[in-house]
Amino acid sequence: MKSMTPEIAGMRISRSIKSVETGMDELLAKAGELLAEIARGRIATTEDAYEGQRPMMRVANMQRNLMEARSELVRAHSDLSKLAERMDIPYECPDNRGELRDLDLERAVA
Repeated sequence: MKSMTPEIAGMRISRSIKSVETGMDELLAKAGELLAEIARGRIATTEDAYEGQRPMMRVANMQRNLMEARSELVRAHSDLSKLAERMDIPYECPDNRGELRDLDLERAVA
């Protein structure tokens, strides 16, 4: 006995992936703010250029890794959309201004 229809599963996955995308974007923004604050702190405390460089590099590397993870999420979103289409499961991706359309997802990360 199935506890969930494909349509319900699709809606839940759609809602979850949008939530993860938003969360990752928020995290990327916060990481950028952190990097800026570290740089401003170094300026404000008149530290030498080498002071604070190591933690700044670590935050920059973390941001790079977050961007790679975000790109993987975009690819997963695209794959899930194609899977839903193949399975004839109705789905609708949010079409907010400034967001990528489904057809542009692959090109954005290629």
